Amino acid sequence: MRLRELRNKSGLTQNEIASKLSVSGQTILNWENEIYEPKINQLIQLADLFNVSIDYLVGRKSNDKRVDDMCKELEAIPKEDFIDFIRKELLK
Repeated sequence: MRLRELRNKSGLTQNEIASKLSVSGQTILNWENEIYEPKINQLIQLADLFNVSIDYLVGRKSNDKRVDDMCKELEAIPKEDFIDFIRKELLK
């Protein structure tokens, strides 16, 4: 699961996430260390908190390499250039 990665990127502590999800800091630690897994409702809360899909959160990848490649390309585009990128793609 990508919880630790997402938490570090967001600058949140385990206790801050725990508070938002009404669980203990130890629970977050256990999830990050893959000792336990969150329930589906907790996965939904985590995905909403970090604005990612549950598939991304749990590390699933697409079976279609083209989709994975496109996602990597999109992630690399600065936000201010994103609209121009979409326009160019639509004109192809």
